[in-house]
Amino acid sequence: MKIIRISLYMVNVPERHWWWSDDTYGQPLHQRAEHGLAEVHTDQGLIGLTQIERFTPMETIAATLQSWVGRDLRQVNLAQPEGPLVGSFEQAVLDLRGQALGVPIWQLLGGRLRDRIPVTQCTGYKTPEHTAEDAQWGWERGFRAYKMKCITQAEATPEARLRYVTDRMEAIHRVLPQLPVRPDLRWRLEEVWVAQELARRLQGHAIECLESPITKNRANSPAEWRRLRQTIHLPIADHVGGAEEMVRRFQNEGLDYAIVGAASHLETVHQSRLAHSLGLGGWSQTVAYGPGAAMGLHVAACMPNLTQPYDMVGPIAWEHDLTNEEFPFVEGCFLVPERAGVGDTLDHAAVKQDLVQEQVFT
Repeated sequence: MKIIRISLYMVNVPERHWWWSDDTYGQPLHQRAEHGLAEVHTDQGLIGLTQIERFTPMETIAATLQSWVGRDLRQVNLAQPEGPLVGSFEQAVLDLRGQALGVPIWQLLGGRLRDRIPVTQCTGYKTPEHTAEDAQWGWERGFRAYKMKCITQAEATPEARLRYVTDRMEAIHRVLPQLPVRPDLRWRLEEVWVAQELARRLQGHAIECLESPITKNRANSPAEWRRLRQTIHLPIADHVGGAEEMVRRFQNEGLDYAIVGAASHLETVHQSRLAHSLGLGGWSQTVAYGPGAAMGLHVAACMPNLTQPYDMVGPIAWEHDLTNEEFPFVEGCFLVPERAGVGDTLDHAAVKQDLVQEQVFT
């Protein structure tokens, strides 16, 4: 089964109103980025679908997709990732192999551990008032966990950072006192004492965990993370960048939850298995239109350390997910696709509406 043609669509779909940021905080550059989608055609008539990794330079995308043309998918060894766009190539290969075998991708990743994926309503920077409105909107549509990015350059002092987080938390819990909230602090509290003070101010609130609370690249940061974990009542989560760091941070006893994720989908599953073997729960995340979001659900279905809601920025975040198939959402969970391969096909009419650039590689 050889690749004979690739159709690339660069698109920019409008977001749902104030999904990420409101007018006060504005739309950051990374949320205005174009996304790439590719249909990979084979000599057997199958069409694989993949999402191009965000922020990849156009010249890299073009050269890499051209290099895929002519590849015999029977000879590809995904255990030996090669070149840029590793995850995009993996998705295309797994989609085509799954279609050829008549099985969903999760079967090719070792088998699913769950048939539905609990997800957060993942959002960005807003005023407290708009945060509460957004959380209410999500609750009415079935979300049962709220993840919010916290702290911008405007919050220049420890007290301003503390107030920004607590004001938003209090606004949410005035209308939805039972809603678990995951504040993503992006390492911007910096010091242990600031995170300790935040935990004190959040006593009595439904807080799932503190994500990435303090600086982690200083020489004494392992001891600081351990001290923080030992002195507050809230679980601590952070992004972990591979097996070596996973073991080191487990030994340092500074984490409750490991956020796993790699350029390779296969490697993300491997990281999750390692985290699980070390007793670390956690999650992963996807920021993608429908085709990439579907791949994220296949991966999440196979993650043994997925003990917390998955960060899914995909269906519902934009005005259209660009697929013909729906994403069933039940009681705060997306259902894992059962269809062969990735399980999705492109809605070409929707793609055309928000198309920025189209290119064909043969």
